[in-house]
Parts: sequence; structure tokens; C-alpha cells
Amino acid sequence: MGVLTETMMRLRGEIGTWHHERVVLRHDLARQVNERRVRVSVLRATFARDRAGAHRAWFGPTQSERRTEESEARAQREQEQQRLAEEARIRALREQQLLATEKSHPQPHNPPKPVALMEQIHKTPFKGSKKH
Repeated sequence: MGVLTETMMRLRGEIGTWHHERVVLRHDLARQVNERRVRVSVLRATFARDRAGAHRAWFGPTQSERRTEESEARAQREQEQQRLAEEARIRALREQQLLATEKSHPQPHNPPKPVALMEQIHKTPFKGSKKH
């Protein structure tokens, strides 16, 4: 009976060891599968980016890229129009303030000097070169 018991104990130990090794192997395989999935995903993304770049080089931007570019350009135009409208509004406010200050403080009228007017009146316009 002793030999049978020892053999049974040894078999039980081997079964436990094999079970443990199988569990470790399955966990290791699952980890490797996940690592490979990540690597394949990165590789596929790189291929897709390269392919899209080649397509763009040969055929120009795709429809969605054109739409995106158009919407960005439209947004920039709207921002520029808003900025110009804001500048015009500020300019108009400044002019109104300037007119209001001029109305409250009128400037003295300085008529032109009579000598300057006489010089402008008596000057004859040059009509061209005279042949001698």
C-alpha cells in the first residue's frame, strides 16, 4: 500500500504542476496576443496614413478634407469680418467723440492771407514749351 500511496501522491503533484504551467502558459499567450494586436494596430495605422498621403499626393485632398478646409476658411473670413466691423465701430465712436469735442470747443477761423490768394490768381498756367 505504501508504493501505491507514494505513486498517487507523485501523480497528484505532477498534475498540479502541469495545471500551474498550463495556466502560466495561457496567461503568457494572452499577453503576447495583446502585444501583437497593439503592434498590428500601429502598423495598420501607419500604412493607412502612408496610403492616405500617397492618395492626397496623386489626387489632391479628399472631399472631407476639402470640406474641412472650406469650413476653416469660412471661419477665418467670418473672424476677419468681425474684426473689421469692430475696428469700424471703434473708428466711428472716436470720430463722434472728436466731433463732440470740436463742437464744445470751436476752433477760431483763420482766413487765408490775402497775399497768398493774390499769388494764386496772378500766376499764369504753363502751357508748354515755346519753340524759338
